[in-house]
Amino acid sequence: MSVQKMLLVSLVVGVAFTVVRADDDMDEDEDEKRNTQVTIKTIFPELDSHNVQLVAGKETQALVNFENAAESTYQVEFITAHLASTAQADHVMQNLTGALVNRTVNQGESISMTYKFTPFKDIDPREYGLVLQVYFMTEDDERAHETAYNATVMVNDGSSAFDAQSVFLTIIVLGVSVFAYTTFKGDKKPASSVTARRQVSASPAPELGTTTATSNEAAYISNDHIKATRNRSTEGRSKSPKSKK
Repeated sequence: MSVQKMLLVSLVVGVAFTVVRADDDMDEDEDEKRNTQVTIKTIFPELDSHNVQLVAGKETQALVNFENAAESTYQVEFITAHLASTAQADHVMQNLTGALVNRTVNQGESISMTYKFTPFKDIDPREYGLVLQVYFMTEDDERAHETAYNATVMVNDGSSAFDAQSVFLTIIVLGVSVFAYTTFKGDKKPASSVTARRQVSASPAPELGTTTATSNEAAYISNDHIKATRNRSTEGRSKSPKSKK
C-alpha cells in the first residue's frame, strides 16, 4: 500500500470517528436538555417524608407530581417501582406492581398521579432502597423515563403491627361492653318488688278492732258456724250485769 492510500484511509477513519462522536454528543445533549425540562417529585401523604416507614403486607400510597417545562407535549404511560438491597443497588428484592397512567401533559402543565404499592407480607423487616420510575412518550414517539423517587426506607414487620392493632380494638370493645352492661343493669328495677308495692298501696287499711279475711277464707267457713257465732254474740249483749247490794 502506498503512502497516499494510507493517508487517505486514516483520514476517512478519523472523519467517521469524529462524526459518530459528534452524534453521540448531540444525543447526550438532547437527552440532558429534555430531562432537565421535566421535574418529577414524589411524596407520601400518610407517612413522614423525612423518615418513610413502610409496613409489610400493607398498602402504601405515593403521590407523584409530573411537571413539564419543555416546549413539547409528553404522554405519561405508567409508573413502576421496586425495593432493592441497600448494599447493592442493582440487586432487586421485590418488583412492585406497576400502574398505568396514560395521561397527556402539555407545555407548562403539571399533573399529580396516585401510585399504590404493597411490600411482601413475608419480606424481611429492614432497610431497603425504594426506587420509583415514570415512563413517558415524547412528541417524536421516543420513550423516556425519569426517576421519581430513590431513597432508603424502612420496612417494618406487618404481623406485629396487626397484633398491636387487634389488642387495641379488643380493649375498646370490652370497655364499651362493660360500660353498657353496668349502665342498663343499674337502671333496670325488679318487677316483683314493684308489683308488691303496688298491691300494698292498693289495699285499704283495716279499721281499728276489726279483722279481715280473704275470699278464700270466707268460702272455707261454713254457714252454720257463722250463725252460731252470731247467736252467741247476741246472747252476750242481752244479759245485763248484776248490781251489787
